[in-house]
Amino acid sequence: MMQHLPRAGTARFMETSSTPPPQTPGDRQVFLDHVGWFVPSIEQAGDAFERLGFTLTPFVAQHNADPRGGPPKPAGTGNRCAMLGRGYLELLCAVPGLETPLSQQLARATRRYGGIHLIALTVGDAARAHARLREAGFKPEEPVHLRRPVETRDGGEAEVSFTVLRVPSGKMPEGRVQMLTQNTPALVWQDHLIARDNAVSALTGMLLCVADPTEAATRYARFAGKSATGDRHYMTIDLDRGRLGFATRRRAQELLPGLAIPSLPFMAAVGLASADIDATRAFMAARDVVLLDEGADRLCIDPLEAAGGALMIRARGDAWPPAA
Repeated sequence: MMQHLPRAGTARFMETSSTPPPQTPGDRQVFLDHVGWFVPSIEQAGDAFERLGFTLTPFVAQHNADPRGGPPKPAGTGNRCAMLGRGYLELLCAVPGLETPLSQQLARATRRYGGIHLIALTVGDAARAHARLREAGFKPEEPVHLRRPVETRDGGEAEVSFTVLRVPSGKMPEGRVQMLTQNTPALVWQDHLIARDNAVSALTGMLLCVADPTEAATRYARFAGKSATGDRHYMTIDLDRGRLGFATRRRAQELLPGLAIPSLPFMAAVGLASADIDATRAFMAARDVVLLDEGADRLCIDPLEAAGGALMIRARGDAWPPAA
C-alpha cells in the first residue's frame, strides 16, 4: 500500500495567484535556479527525460569566456536542459577527449552514484555575491563567464550567457553547489523550449540526505545568506524562491518510502510543481512510468525512470520538500 506523505506547506515562493513570479531574482534575493544530473550517457538520460514529457535543448559542449579576450575555452562538459516555467533541470556529461577539472569532477561523482550532483542558486548581482561568499569563508573562485548557443523560435541562433560562482569542492562535499547570475534570461526561457505535455511547471526544491542535517543546513544557510530551521533529523532553508531540505537517512526514507540511498551525502530528490496534477498523472500512466510513491496531490517518479534522481511532483501551490 502506498504511504501518504506529510502535506507540504504552502510557501511564498510558489505560484498561488494568476500573476506569475519573476524568473530571475531582484536585489538581494536568492532563487533556486536549476539542479543538475551528472550522467555517463547523455543519450540515455535524454531519452529518459523525453519519455517523461520534458522538452530538451540540443546538446551543447560548454565553453568559458577567456578573460584575456581570446577564443572561448572548453569546459570539458556538455549539457541538455529541460526548461520549466520556473527554473530548469540540467543533464551534464563529460565531453570525450577533454580532461578538465570539471570533467574530472563529473567522473568522480558518477563513480559514486549516477544521479543529481548539482545545485545552482541564482542572484541578481554576481559581484556582490562573490564578495559575500568570500567574507563567509567559502573561498570562491574567480567568476566564470559561460556561453552557449541557443536556437531561437524563428530558427536563428543566439548566445546565452551566465556569470557563475564556484567554490572549492571541499567546501560543499554534497556535490557541485554554485551561484550564478542569468545575464540573458529571455533567451534561456524561450516559450518554445518549455515543456507543456506533462504539465510540470516549476522547480520547487531539493532534498539532500546527509549524515548531519544541522551542520549541512547551517553551512548552506551561510552560503545562501538565509536562515535554517528544524531539528537534528531534518532541517530546511527557504530561499526567496525554492526550498532546500536536509535529512538523515531515516527521515529521507520517511519522506520518500522505498528510496534507495547509495551513499552519503546524497542529492536524493527534486521537488517539482504541476499546473494540473491529474494531467501529469495521466501522462505518466499512459507511458507506464514507475512511481516510487503516489497520493491524491502528488506522485513521485522512481529514480530509475529519471537517470538516478527521484522527482516528487506536487499540485501547484504545495512546496516540496516540506518545511521543517
